[in-house]
Amino acid sequence: MKKTEHRVFKMEFASVAVIAFSVFLSLFVNYLSFQNTQTALRIAAQDAAQTAAGVEQRPEEYVQLSDPLLVLVNDRVSLPENWSVTPRMIDDEQVDLRAYQELSEMFAAAAEDDVWFWVVSGYRSVEQQEIVLERAIRENLKNGLSQEEAEADALRTVARPGYSEHHTGLAVDLNDVSDDFEESKAYQWLSDHAAEYGFVQRYQKDKVEITGIDRESWHYRYVGKKHAREMKRLNFCLEEYVEYLKKQGVQ
Repeated sequence: MKKTEHRVFKMEFASVAVIAFSVFLSLFVNYLSFQNTQTALRIAAQDAAQTAAGVEQRPEEYVQLSDPLLVLVNDRVSLPENWSVTPRMIDDEQVDLRAYQELSEMFAAAAEDDVWFWVVSGYRSVEQQEIVLERAIRENLKNGLSQEEAEADALRTVARPGYSEHHTGLAVDLNDVSDDFEESKAYQWLSDHAAEYGFVQRYQKDKVEITGIDRESWHYRYVGKKHAREMKRLNFCLEEYVEYLKKQGVQ
């Protein structure tokens, strides 16, 4: 190879190397930026959860009833440390074995009335709940809310990790997870028949101050047939019902 050609070759090689390095550096910087964003969102979710806790009631300060179907998990009471779930698949989600049979029977009965249900969300681990909260915060940030506003708004409808009913495996989100579900034939069917299969609408519009969660027409909780019928008769949410039983001496 002639010297001139060799020099040109080295220059071209050097140029390619510089371009390749620049591309690599750009990709690396973008990757770091993505990782930093994910870390920031995770920290934000954790901070939001801690802020929402306020003066946090320790799990040991709350005495659960002996009936596991009445386990109470809300923004003040965390999932009991000894809680275990025996998962069963329904649709593409998992629920606890204790709720599986009646849930399946309820779906079958509704289908006979030309009403169809599917589980959008069932059992969630604490780690999965963190992801759900992060996603809600991220969506709020995209909509122009400040960090503080995004966190506060997310926590109106998403429980902080460790304090979600979905950890129990006894709660399900059904069909369209939107306010429109309340206007559907499916919601009316649930209002009429859910208690017959042991399910109650967990978060109702007139109980927000008690439950700490905005109305969710799609969120149903399994408490067993006896308790569901009684809760419906009394128009009690789970917090009210548990307190009612405790005052009667039930342990």
